[in-house]
Amino acid sequence: MNRKFLFGAISAVAVIALCAFDGDGTSIVEDIPTCQAFLKDPVPDADLQRIVRAGVNAPSAMNMQPWHFTVVTDENVINELVAAQRKSMGNMKRPPMPKDMPKGMPKGGSKPPTGRGPRSGLGDSPAVIFISCKPGSEFDAGLACEAMNDMANILNYGTKIVSSVKMIFGGDDKKALYKMLQVPEGQEIEAAILIGKADTAAVDAVSSATPRNPFEEVVSFLGK
Repeated sequence: MNRKFLFGAISAVAVIALCAFDGDGTSIVEDIPTCQAFLKDPVPDADLQRIVRAGVNAPSAMNMQPWHFTVVTDENVINELVAAQRKSMGNMKRPPMPKDMPKGMPKGGSKPPTGRGPRSGLGDSPAVIFISCKPGSEFDAGLACEAMNDMANILNYGTKIVSSVKMIFGGDDKKALYKMLQVPEGQEIEAAILIGKADTAAVDAVSSATPRNPFEEVVSFLGK
């Protein structure tokens, strides 16, 4: 099965495990938004510790914990990674867009569709957590990623999970970038979480997303 599919398929499992943190067990984790505009206010170390601890304590197969989390708040490091991303994107050949692409999605990935809010990316948030893992352990890494994402929202931060950061590390400078991020040998970066206070003054700063597929189409209940 495709690794990206595995990584994206685990969200609901981890969300259920964290419901108890909220007052009534539903309102925070039932509909976590994607933050598309961040304030530059720094995220306190104490909060980052709590967020990462949620990932450290996430479940994994046979409790192998095959992951590593790199927390980046150094603006110089983030800027270096943004430059590497731009370089990688400049060398990338874009595939043709699928004909069945959902309406309202941007074509070409450069500008948001008309009438939509901003689109956040690496360099827009004051804190970033990179998630790496051993090949074949993407599902476990996804559980940890979602756990940290949920905890950040519980602490009233805006978040955005991005897997496109993988393109940063596809060039000749991958080894140097991995060393800078202290990625353990034998692991690969799978995604990153952008974290910061949401800029609520921005238009549609906390979603800017396409509608969810109908509940009845994506969920099946089997019972007596």
